[in-house]
Amino acid sequence: MSTMTEPVAVRTASNDTSEADGDAPRIRADHALRTIYVGSFTAFIGITMSEVVFPLLVLGFTGKPLLAGLFGTIQFTALVLASVPAGNFVDRHDRRLVLIVSETIRAALATVLAVTLAAGHVWLVEIYLIAFVLGVCEPLSSVRTLALRSIAPDSQLTRALSIQQVVSSVAQLVGPAVGTVLYSVNRSLPFVAVAVGMGVSALCAALARFDGKPKPAAETGPVASGAKSEPESAFAGLRIIWSNPVMRGTMLFIMLINLIGVPLDLVLILQAKHEGVPTHFVGLVLAALAAGGVIGAPCIPKLYKLFRPGQLLVVFGALISISCLMTGLFQLGGFWMAGWLAAIGFAVPAAQVLVDVLILQQVPDHQRGRVLTAVMTFMGLGMPIGAAFGGSVLQIASPSTALYGAAVAMAGVAAFAASQRNLRAAQWPSAS
Repeated sequence: MSTMTEPVAVRTASNDTSEADGDAPRIRADHALRTIYVGSFTAFIGITMSEVVFPLLVLGFTGKPLLAGLFGTIQFTALVLASVPAGNFVDRHDRRLVLIVSETIRAALATVLAVTLAAGHVWLVEIYLIAFVLGVCEPLSSVRTLALRSIAPDSQLTRALSIQQVVSSVAQLVGPAVGTVLYSVNRSLPFVAVAVGMGVSALCAALARFDGKPKPAAETGPVASGAKSEPESAFAGLRIIWSNPVMRGTMLFIMLINLIGVPLDLVLILQAKHEGVPTHFVGLVLAALAAGGVIGAPCIPKLYKLFRPGQLLVVFGALISISCLMTGLFQLGGFWMAGWLAAIGFAVPAAQVLVDVLILQQVPDHQRGRVLTAVMTFMGLGMPIGAAFGGSVLQIASPSTALYGAAVAMAGVAAFAASQRNLRAAQWPSAS
């Protein structure tokens, strides 16, 4: 696993003042990066806890998978609707301030829910309203990725993003397990933890010193294909992605993956319960996905040497398909499910950084907010449908049947990626 900074040579008294002064920006950058990583870790823990405990909460109230799936449908619909205007907003305002406000709102929402649960006066409509606001905040909080780009030197950017994936994977490993354990003790406790995590994230964004203002167009490099016609348009990000065959193919693949993958958390929760896995162990099973990510994140450079972008996407889709099939076909308990989730998780960091390298790295800074939220729009388009469809399927079919269907659908997505000629021929940018 990589460290966050490279070793620095010991300086002697003969070093001149200018050399020492030259280290000052690096020291500040290292401190800002560490602060951002801490905030990312606590925020990701809060997010991953929420992904488990919100469905459990709705299931506990109603006993209906359809209503549990509705939470995700509302959240992802809000994300898609907010993404384009959020990107336009982010490219015109201080991104550091945007991150602080967004994380503070998420902390406040979790606090309100924890208090109402403790008081015993929570309503289902309140939970769904929180889902909507969380969805709106998601594209605003995603500027954390742009903060890393503002801090890390260009030569260390891929490394910084890989470390961010390690941080994310460790948080995903811890979050579901902690969330389910806290939920089994008291329903309000996981939401207290979420509030603390988001609050720490907001504090770290306030303490990190970096220039959050977007660079003017004149200070950035060449504009990506599709961006010249309407550089100030709120829809510029969508047009940039759609006009580039490799970007378009990549995002259509991710959109289809999310369409099928979003309801899998709920499917796996029900499958685990069907196989007799205790509730407080369900989070540990789901955390195996993150455990695979912890192992896979340091392997990103090696995977990029082994596979071209299109090949990596095909392998990723095929791996998910095989994992769904094996989990549904052989019901061997929590460890079996966890093993296949870990296999998927191994490839997830490489796929996530792939999106950054092939898309965000190719556009100038003053358009990255819109392109980033356009990426989230594409990613989110399949999520509301997937969440609603998954809940509906589980009303009439067993979790095992749903897993068989997901396996077939994922195989189709892998075949789609293999059929895209431009994606098959794509190479890694030399800057990556």
